[in-house]
Amino acid sequence: MQQGRKGAWTAYLPALLLLGVGLAGLGLASLMDGPDSGWYLVMAAPGSSRADTINLVRAADGRLVQAGRFSNIVIAGSTRPDFPAALRKAGAWLAVAAPARGGCFDSSSQEQTL
Repeated sequence: MQQGRKGAWTAYLPALLLLGVGLAGLGLASLMDGPDSGWYLVMAAPGSSRADTINLVRAADGRLVQAGRFSNIVIAGSTRPDFPAALRKAGAWLAVAAPARGGCFDSSSQEQTL
């Protein structure tokens, strides 16, 4: 009986792998779409407060464009050509280019508080 359950679960494994690869591909394609906007998705260490994340952006001479749902994720902007490297040097775990028209980010909702 146990062997039958394991066999039924493994039948779905190829479909789950294709789903994961497809979603990852869509995510990458959406990040690489369009011209460079000067905006970057910034992820600080898990558990970082919103203030910690904003201070990290400020340390790299950037500004806040949009706050994320989680306190350690923001969209930041800068005209510095080495901004992603400066973010990583300041302690960011991830700093990747974000398209100007990405998802729910609307140019009329830019905070730009820094």
